[in-house]
Amino acid sequence: MVCDRCIMVVQNELGKLGLNLKSIKLGEITLSSEPTTQELFKLEKTLLTLGFEIIDDKRNRTVERIKI
Repeated sequence: MVCDRCIMVVQNELGKLGLNLKSIKLGEITLSSEPTTQELFKLEKTLLTLGFEIIDDKRNRTVERIKI
Protein backbone atom coordinates (compact mmCIF):
# COMPACT_ATOMS: atom_id res chain seq x y z
CA MET A 1 0.00 0.00 0.00
CA VAL A 2 1.51 3.26 -1.02
CA CYS A 3 -1.05 5.98 -0.24
CA ASP A 4 -3.98 6.91 1.99
CA ARG A 5 -6.46 5.80 -0.67
CA CYS A 6 -4.82 2.37 -0.76
CA ILE A 7 -5.26 2.12 3.00
CA MET A 8 -8.92 3.09 2.68
CA VAL A 9 -9.56 0.49 -0.04
CA VAL A 10 -7.89 -2.29 1.93
CA GLN A 11 -9.72 -1.25 5.11
CA ASN A 12 -13.08 -1.38 3.28
CA GLU A 13 -12.34 -4.81 1.82
CA LEU A 14 -11.34 -6.18 5.23
CA GLY A 15 -14.67 -4.96 6.58
CA LYS A 16 -16.57 -6.61 3.72
CA LEU A 17 -14.82 -9.89 4.49
CA GLY A 18 -15.75 -9.57 8.17
CA LEU A 19 -12.15 -9.42 9.38
CA ASN A 20 -11.55 -7.34 12.50
CA LEU A 21 -8.79 -4.85 11.91
CA LYS A 22 -6.53 -3.95 14.81
CA SER A 23 -4.29 -1.48 12.95
CA ILE A 24 -3.39 -0.44 9.44
CA LYS A 25 -0.55 1.59 8.01
CA LEU A 26 1.28 1.77 4.72
CA GLY A 27 2.32 -1.75 3.77
CA GLU A 28 1.06 -3.46 6.91
CA ILE A 29 -2.16 -4.60 8.49
CA THR A 30 -2.69 -6.21 11.86
CA LEU A 31 -5.83 -8.21 12.51
CA SER A 32 -7.43 -8.64 15.94
CA SER A 33 -7.34 -12.41 15.58
CA GLU A 34 -5.64 -14.99 13.40
CA PRO A 35 -7.67 -15.51 10.19
CA THR A 36 -8.80 -18.98 9.23
CA THR A 37 -7.34 -20.60 6.13
CA GLN A 38 -10.53 -19.81 4.22
CA GLU A 39 -10.53 -16.16 5.35
CA LEU A 40 -6.87 -15.82 4.39
CA PHE A 41 -7.60 -17.31 0.95
CA LYS A 42 -10.49 -14.86 0.39
CA LEU A 43 -8.35 -11.95 1.57
CA GLU A 44 -5.47 -12.88 -0.70
CA LYS A 45 -7.81 -13.28 -3.68
CA THR A 46 -9.46 -9.92 -2.99
CA LEU A 47 -6.15 -8.11 -2.57
CA LEU A 48 -4.77 -9.60 -5.79
CA THR A 49 -7.75 -8.30 -7.76
CA LEU A 50 -6.98 -4.84 -6.32
CA GLY A 51 -3.31 -5.04 -7.26
CA PHE A 52 -1.95 -5.91 -3.80
CA GLU A 53 -0.33 -9.05 -2.46
CA ILE A 54 0.26 -10.64 0.91
CA ILE A 55 3.90 -10.82 1.90
CA ASP A 56 4.31 -13.46 4.55
CA ASP A 57 7.99 -14.35 4.74
CA LYS A 58 10.62 -12.44 6.68
CA ARG A 59 12.92 -11.67 3.72
CA ASN A 60 10.15 -10.25 1.55
CA ARG A 61 8.82 -8.18 4.47
CA THR A 62 12.26 -6.65 4.93
CA VAL A 63 12.47 -5.79 1.22
CA GLU A 64 9.04 -4.13 1.34
CA ARG A 65 9.95 -2.09 4.42
CA ILE A 66 13.07 -0.86 2.65
CA LYS A 67 10.99 0.13 -0.39
CA ILE A 68 8.54 2.06 1.78
